[in-house]
Amino acid sequence: MDPHHRCPVPGRSIASRLVAGRALILDPAADQLQRLNDVGSFVWARILEGGCDVRGLIDAVVDAFEVAPAEAQADLDAFLDELAARGYIEWRAPDGSTLPPPIGAAGSTDGADDP
Repeated sequence: MDPHHRCPVPGRSIASRLVAGRALILDPAADQLQRLNDVGSFVWARILEGGCDVRGLIDAVVDAFEVAPAEAQADLDAFLDELAARGYIEWRAPDGSTLPPPIGAAGSTDGADDP
């Protein structure tokens, strides 16, 4: 499966809110509240809406932030890998079935205002 046809969905144990356009994610494993930056909050809002695959997220970021598609793709892939590594998202196929995490997916867990 093309990795850009996967759909990110919030992790089962994650609670989040959008407050004044800013995404706040409660990470119960770390007992921390993560605050996403503007682009991360934009992407998280689309994840919460559901039904958007990675390709759709890339297109939305390109349109909203006037960034080159290749840059949007690279940044979004890294951001989604980070969210998955922290357990903030899970992957679904377009038909809604659960997908395993991509092989080699990794991410750091430091930084209060990241990703």
